[in-house]
Amino acid sequence: MTLRLVRVDDRLIHGQVVAIWLRALGAKRIVIVDDKTARDEFLREILELAAPPGVPVEVHDVAAGTERVRELATAPEPVFVIMRSPVTALRMREAGVDFPLLNVGGIGAGPGRKPLYRNISASPEEVQAMRRLEELGTRVELRIVENDRPVMFASVKV
Repeated sequence: MTLRLVRVDDRLIHGQVVAIWLRALGAKRIVIVDDKTARDEFLREILELAAPPGVPVEVHDVAAGTERVRELATAPEPVFVIMRSPVTALRMREAGVDFPLLNVGGIGAGPGRKPLYRNISASPEEVQAMRRLEELGTRVELRIVENDRPVMFASVKV
């Protein structure tokens, strides 16, 4: 499997992703799966510019992204998949994209969200999605940067 990491980060591509995760993973392609971002041409252009030179960025809605990630999972190129919400990860998993680990690295605070760990908050729907992913056999870890100690979602009191 060449899916180096499937990550939830509501900021998508930013300094930690480029400077730390991408290098640590050895990924050669970034695939963003998010309905809203896929519809926003300006944001798509910004995200493509935020990636290092030579690292292609693909932005797909959930339906097309699910198919593309499934295709890339069997290709030799190492891929980094990013989405804004664990709900998207659950939709992909239920559609048959198998990934053993979901890294949750950044979901900001806001109305209806409860803090889980450091800068990671979640809505009740997101908490339920992470629980369901674990039921389906995907481990869910809370880890902001690669050299942090991962905290397993199952160990967090919600």
